[in-house]
Amino acid sequence: MEFRLYHQPHMNRRLIIAEGPIRAGDASAFLTFANSADRDSEGLVTVILNSPGGKVEAAFRMVDAMDKVRVYTVVPNSAKCASACASILFASGARRSLLGTGMLGFHSCYRRKGSFAVDDSLCNEVIAANAMQRGITYSAINRFVKDHGADSLAWIGAHDACGSLSGLCRPGLLEMGFENKAALARSLDCSRLASPPSRLICGDVELSRLDAVLAGRYRQALSTTASKKRLQDSQRAWLQRDRNRCSDKPCLLRVYQERIEVLTRTR
Repeated sequence: MEFRLYHQPHMNRRLIIAEGPIRAGDASAFLTFANSADRDSEGLVTVILNSPGGKVEAAFRMVDAMDKVRVYTVVPNSAKCASACASILFASGARRSLLGTGMLGFHSCYRRKGSFAVDDSLCNEVIAANAMQRGITYSAINRFVKDHGADSLAWIGAHDACGSLSGLCRPGLLEMGFENKAALARSLDCSRLASPPSRLICGDVELSRLDAVLAGRYRQALSTTASKKRLQDSQRAWLQRDRNRCSDKPCLLRVYQERIEVLTRTR
């Protein structure tokens, strides 16, 4: 997997983003990043998962490392956590959440027999035992390690995963506030933005609301002004001259409020 730290501005915490296939050596790399991540009020490091899965043995080495650290596994908007990512990594979080459009993908363990994939019952039993230790019920385990064969993948969203698979989701105190939950759900998308101002706006609930207000005022002004090109040019100039030069929230709050006032007066 590829690991990186993401500073979530609304919660003011450094989270770990873990993306890509699970490979040998991931456990030691994870521990290095965990040393620089922040903990929530329950003492957990938040790990954002987006992975197609990978080697089962490497995934269980990751679990050993996760248990040492104590983690909160999260699959947020735009993320997909499948195979060993879902049934081993996600399921092993001390707390675990599937948020927004995030998806979990489950199938049976398998081994190759020529050109065919054959169910691996021993592997399934090991995964089931680990999940049961984490408080996931037998019925939920049965669905994701037995009901789907080696050559099929069942994609499950938050409604089914957290509603009908008892014990699979285990939200923590970090999600008790609506704003925290919304910020956490956008964490993967926001972490991918290139510029610091864009990441701040995306990750902070108050700034996101201001951005939506400004966008609405701009559309309204554009529909009523007699000089659309002048307004478009001034908006581009504002982005480059004012917004994109900000490196912190107070600066962004000031320039957004000033621009909203200007757009409100535009005729």
